[in-house]
Amino acid sequence: MRKIMCVLLVFILVTSTIFAGVGDFFRGDSGIFKLDPVYDGIIGGGGILINAGVLVWDHFNGKPHFDGEILDINTVNPFDRWAVQPYSEPLHITGTVTESFAIAFPAVLFATNMSEWGVWATMYAESVLWANGLKEVMKTAVVRERPYMYFEGYPEDKVTDKSGDFARSFPSGHTTMAFNGAVFASYVFSKYFPDSPWKIPVIAGSLSLATGTAILRVMSGNHFLSDVLTGAVLGSVTGFLVPFLHTLPKNDKIQPVVTPTGFIVRYQY
Repeated sequence: MRKIMCVLLVFILVTSTIFAGVGDFFRGDSGIFKLDPVYDGIIGGGGILINAGVLVWDHFNGKPHFDGEILDINTVNPFDRWAVQPYSEPLHITGTVTESFAIAFPAVLFATNMSEWGVWATMYAESVLWANGLKEVMKTAVVRERPYMYFEGYPEDKVTDKSGDFARSFPSGHTTMAFNGAVFASYVFSKYFPDSPWKIPVIAGSLSLATGTAILRVMSGNHFLSDVLTGAVLGSVTGFLVPFLHTLPKNDKIQPVVTPTGFIVRYQY
């Protein structure tokens, strides 16, 4: 997951820089979204800090340990129990593929003027940082075994490694990142091209990939229904909120504020 995120961000930023001069890259001639050194320093810096912080926390928090016992499916809450599935490697791989396409979907924004590339690429990088950071905070804070731990035939390599990933089911990281990419692409494309005949296909295509990812994460035995629903909400919030903040007038009354658990928008009357 983290490798995919890093490769994607490097691709977007480097590719955009190659095809545009640095000044033109961030100019944002449309005026729809605007970058601001202070605001983006807070939002981007906060995203970096939360990712760095959770890495330190994870290091000192210790990893869950598998005791060798198959869990009792009857202990799962009724809301999640009906959709619990054993592990399926083909569905796992397919879900990772759909997630990757959803994460890369904002590439449709290369259809914008070159002066916008740096603007939306920066916003997307910020949204990815926050989506990844917040879902990692939740995964580290909540110990929850994945559904495949309730069945024989669980993936032994995922249980015996030292990451403790088998007990970090909540929330779904794949779903979080897929919905972050899908909602970001849908919202930003719609703002740039409100009358485009491609608006509906972009929205439908991106959200279909994200929804498909969520379904595959459940069907592959990697997640409970509540895991993917939480991931979908989290990714949708970051995918929408970050670019939305860049449409607000930059004045002293509206300020993004970083908190220990995320960031809020403060408005002063």
